[in-house]
Amino acid sequence: MRRTLLQTLYDWHSSTRVLRIMIMRCELLLLSAALLVIACGGDSGVSSPPDGGDGTELRPGLTVTVMVETEASAIAQALGWTAGVPNAEVLIHRIGTDFQWETAVTDAGGTARFPSATRGFYRVAARRVLSEQERQLAGGVTHVLTDGIHVNVGGTTTARMSLGPENPHSLVISEVYATAPFTSEVDYDLHMYIEVYNNSDSTIFLDGKILGTDLGIPKESFPNTFPCAMTEPWRNDPDGIWAHFFHQFPGSGTQHPLSPGEAVVIARDAIDHSVVDSRFPNLSNADFEFFDTGSDVDNPAVPNMPGIGVEQWPEGHGLRFFVSHTFFLADKLDVATLLHRVFVGPLSDEEFIRIPREHLLDVVATEDDDALEEQRFPPCGAKVHRSLDRLEGGFVKHGRDLEVSVQRLVIGTVNGRDILQDTNTSAVDLVRALFTPGRLP
Repeated sequence: MRRTLLQTLYDWHSSTRVLRIMIMRCELLLLSAALLVIACGGDSGVSSPPDGGDGTELRPGLTVTVMVETEASAIAQALGWTAGVPNAEVLIHRIGTDFQWETAVTDAGGTARFPSATRGFYRVAARRVLSEQERQLAGGVTHVLTDGIHVNVGGTTTARMSLGPENPHSLVISEVYATAPFTSEVDYDLHMYIEVYNNSDSTIFLDGKILGTDLGIPKESFPNTFPCAMTEPWRNDPDGIWAHFFHQFPGSGTQHPLSPGEAVVIARDAIDHSVVDSRFPNLSNADFEFFDTGSDVDNPAVPNMPGIGVEQWPEGHGLRFFVSHTFFLADKLDVATLLHRVFVGPLSDEEFIRIPREHLLDVVATEDDDALEEQRFPPCGAKVHRSLDRLEGGFVKHGRDLEVSVQRLVIGTVNGRDILQDTNTSAVDLVRALFTPGRLP
């Protein structure tokens, strides 16, 4: 069977296993950090550069001004925030270092300062939760305002953020459990699942809806053959998401109702994975399972979600995914009527289908926590167009957090039903926590 570009790209996520083993061996042999740098080829990349002299050169600093976006100017007017948003939380992370948000709060003029920020490429997120009184003044239209951007800190840098209100979808991706497929401990990748939640106040029928991942090439190179300019038109398309592998919920219209506040679990394989490793979930009671032809395991008690993309996953078992992909939910579509295009790559050419923006129900952009990989393969910036998701989130430790998933925040309850945060900014909509298939934290 031919090795396609998509298979190669997915397997690339696994190839870091070899690199990690090499590094571990180096660490056993070397007696100091200095020797580690010499033997393993340079900076490990998990710490910021040391301060030097007065700090002017290595720590130029970052200043962030937070406003309300023009489309929500009525909220800014009602709250007196026309000069800037006070008491907003601003979070920054220097790409290429172990993931941890550094936080600051905006002053009365909407400005937050990070004087110790070093030179580099940053993820920057902002969030302003409204009090009940502020919500009433703003017309009760939103609980929270958010934004997310990428910023290159060179010299002293000033960035501007435009907070937007919630854009709640009735059906949302509420959890993704997808550790790395290969670790130094366990060689296994069939235990993944995605949870979908009804965030509305009415019943939704899942029949025919589509669940999948995007193009999946968010890095600068592979290796040095995928410059960001090559993938920009595909990643950053305002008209939708380009996908190759995706699946469809079964049913002809009203066979699979999802009540308000109810979640369903879609397993890669609906079996008990804890027999492989006690840290893995038991998914034998999943609500659906991805299914492709070939050697796939089929739990007869669980409805199958067949692959309807360009092709089915070659090894069977359905969609193979990772925390680092962008996930989407879409309404029922006739795939034959959608736009098909061929991505001309250096290894092979692959066909992709664009899922139109107007049919997308939810988009979640995720990223893992792997400083070493980010140094060797720098992110390109936008994983999808800003109108779909402003900034990636999640940041599960690559290949090591075997009991941790990416989950959507609960921001309140209505009539006993949990309301999940949905601002199209995954960086603040998502958190990492112990997996909870089929139920919210």
